Amino acid sequence: MMIVPVPATPTEGQDVTLTVQGYPKDLLVYAWYRGPASEPNRLLSQLPSGNWIAGPAHSGREVGFANCSLLVQKLNLTDAGRYMLKTVTLQGKTDTLEVELQVAPLE
Repeated sequence: MMIVPVPATPTEGQDVTLTVQGYPKDLLVYAWYRGPASEPNRLLSQLPSGNWIAGPAHSGREVGFANCSLLVQKLNLTDAGRYMLKTVTLQGKTDTLEVELQVAPLE
């Protein structure tokens, strides 16, 4: 499994999708965090129903998808940094991935 930002180096004001390649097909739930994977940093979680709920760090600009990807809309320079994804499969197997997002300032 790996996380690929699309576009690779977005600029301020653009949207970026943190695309998850090779996510588990037997996924039960996932959670995205900005920074360390602790509750205050949780952006959103996907529920077993397939719906997602906002976490304490949700700014209103993040959207989760069934394929584990995370869309961050209208990037700010403060959105740059480490993002962590935790997944749990139906068998209870957990995985944690991280990606460093860079946001280029507008010229």
